[in-house]
Amino acid sequence: MMEGLDDSTVILNDENRKPGRSETVDLTDNSLMVDISDALSEKDKVKFTVHTKTTLPEFQKPEFLVVRQHEEFVWLHDRFEENEEYGGYIIPPAPPRPDFDASREKLQKLGEGEGTMTKEEFNKMKQELEAEYLATFKKTVAMHEVFLCRLANHPVFRNDHNFRVFLEYDQDLCVRGKNKMEVIGGFMKSFTKTTDEFLLSATVKDVNDFFEQEKNFLIDYHNHLKDATVKADKMTKRHK
Repeated sequence: MMEGLDDSTVILNDENRKPGRSETVDLTDNSLMVDISDALSEKDKVKFTVHTKTTLPEFQKPEFLVVRQHEEFVWLHDRFEENEEYGGYIIPPAPPRPDFDASREKLQKLGEGEGTMTKEEFNKMKQELEAEYLATFKKTVAMHEVFLCRLANHPVFRNDHNFRVFLEYDQDLCVRGKNKMEVIGGFMKSFTKTTDEFLLSATVKDVNDFFEQEKNFLIDYHNHLKDATVKADKMTKRHK
């Protein structure tokens, strides 16, 4: 089998790649700098180490590292898209989903055909496929970094609460698709729902109390009317 490349795991760090940059980057502003310092590919997912340095007072620390997956980048992009306050702004597009299927398929076929070619042919083809795989991986990391840099260098987007959560929160955001729970957004929705339920229950209780009082009044009124009718009947019989 092939040596020198494990098609299920690839590590990329600052020493063997050039960080991607967006054309909108303001090189004179160092108050919020974001880059992807490391990236790890494990089969069908990529883990990006997002490195942030800042002097902005809104952040809790001047420097921090968090690990993010592609779905969390999409989650962040969707939060910007859904925010009505950003109407009219051009929101940076979400980075494309990492796709190494073609390279992995070629590597697999090469491994299966190892016995049908000379050692020189095999090594040459293996090196070409390794270079192709690594180039695709570098491009994927660069596009994810450019997305973050464009947000960080935007005078409005950089102050977004969800963006700060993405950069600072050192746990998994638990975002795995539209049908899965989104922790940060879910917390706010849960809080709002709890508040609404409390207000609704209080309102229902008030309404129930009102109708309970009305019902008791009608029952008392009916009983008094019934008693008055009985007394009136008795008096009518006496006068006959």
